[in-house]
Amino acid sequence: MYKTKLWVSVLIGLTAGQIFAAGDRPFKVINTVRFGYSDNLYHETADNAEAGTFITDTIDLSFSAAFSDRTDMMVKSQLKLLTDQKENGLYPNLYMMLNHSVSPRLLLSLSEYYRSNEKSGTEANIANGTGTRYAYFVNTVGLSADYVLTQKDRLTASVNHSILRGDKALEANDYTTIGGGVAWRKELSPQRTFASLKLYQSHVNYENQPQADWSTPYSTTNPAVTYTNNFSYLDDQQAYDQTDLSIELSHTFNQNWQGRAEVGVSYIQRDFPDLSSTWTSSTNSTPVNGATNFADNAATINPMLKLGLIYSPSPRTRLTGDFSLTHQESNDNGYGGQDSAELRFGAQHDITAKLMAKATARFANITYDSKDDVTGGATQDTEDRMDLDFRLTYKLNRIHFLEAGVQHREANRDNGNSWSENRVDVGWRVELN
Repeated sequence: MYKTKLWVSVLIGLTAGQIFAAGDRPFKVINTVRFGYSDNLYHETADNAEAGTFITDTIDLSFSAAFSDRTDMMVKSQLKLLTDQKENGLYPNLYMMLNHSVSPRLLLSLSEYYRSNEKSGTEANIANGTGTRYAYFVNTVGLSADYVLTQKDRLTASVNHSILRGDKALEANDYTTIGGGVAWRKELSPQRTFASLKLYQSHVNYENQPQADWSTPYSTTNPAVTYTNNFSYLDDQQAYDQTDLSIELSHTFNQNWQGRAEVGVSYIQRDFPDLSSTWTSSTNSTPVNGATNFADNAATINPMLKLGLIYSPSPRTRLTGDFSLTHQESNDNGYGGQDSAELRFGAQHDITAKLMAKATARFANITYDSKDDVTGGATQDTEDRMDLDFRLTYKLNRIHFLEAGVQHREANRDNGNSWSENRVDVGWRVELN
C-alpha cells in the first residue's frame, strides 16, 4: 500500500507537468518528489516521538500574462501532497497579483495570497494530539495604490484583509485581521539610497476562544470529593488594535553589499475579555467559591526593528542575514498577542556548474507577555525555536534535477512541552517551461 502511494504521487506530478508543458505557453511547471525519514513525524515530546518515513510531492505552477500595455497579471500556485504510513494530507497554496496603470503616475495592484499547511502534536499545542496532523490556512486579500509624486518621491496606500482558520482542534487560534496604511518613499541617492516613512493601523479579532467549557479537576484533602473549576469569558471575543510607525533606510554600498534597516514603534491597545471562575464540588452542584479575573487591557508601546544584509562576493555565492523584532497575532490560545525576535541566515553557493549547495538557519524567541494573557493567570511564557536546513541540488540536464537534504528543528518552552525533529530526504525535480 505504501509503495502504491509513492507511485501515485509521482504520476500526479508528471501528469500535471505534461499537461502544462504542451505547446508554447507562458507557464512554468516544477514537480518535486521527495522520499525521507523523520525521527519525530508529529513533533511530539521525546517520550512520545514517532519515527517513520514520508513522501512529499510538490507541484509548482507559475503563470504571467500581459492583457494590455497597462494591465498584467502574475499567478503562482503550489500543491503539496504529504504522505506517511498513517495518513495523507493535501495542502494547496496560491499567490496572485493583478496590476493596472491608471495613468503614468498611478498604479493599482490587487493581490490574493492563500497558504495552507499542517501542525501536529506538541507543535499545535493540542492535548492528546499524538500521531495526528491538523490542517490550517491563511488567506490575505490586499489592494494598494502607488502614486508618483515627483521623480524622487512616491506615495503608497494599502488596505488588507487576512484570516487564519484551522481544523476543529485548532479553531481557538482563528483570527481575522483588517489593516491599512500609507508610506512615503524618497530617493536620497540615485539608484542607491532610499528612505521610507510608514504608518500602518490594524485590528485583530479572535473569534473562537473557549467559552464556559474549560474544566480542571482539583483534588482536595478528602479523596472522595473533587472540585471542578469552570471558566467563562464575560465578553464574547478578544481583540486588539495595533498602530505601527516606522522609518526604513535601504542602501546599496557596492555591487557586493546591500543593506536595509527599519526602526519604529508599535502602539498596542488591548480589548481582552474578563474571566469569571467558579468552583463546584462533585458532591454538591452549588458553587463553593467564586472569583472574577479582570484582563490587563493597558496600552503599551513596543519596539519594532527589521534589519537585512545581502553579500554577494561572486555570481556563484550569495549570503544573507535578517533580524526582526515585532508584535503580532498569537499562535497560543492562552494569549492575545506575542512578541517575536527572529534571526535568519542563508548561504547559497554553486560548487560546480551542475552542483549547488544551500543552507539556512533560523533562530526565534517568542515571548508571551503577561499583559497578553487571557486566562486570568497573568503569567509570562517564552519559547525558543531553531530550524537548520542544508540541501544539495545536482543538475542532470536542463529539465531534471536530483536533490538531497538534512534538517533539524526544535522548540523549547518554559511552561509546556518541548520537541525536536531530525529528518533526511532525497528527491527528484522536473522543471518544464
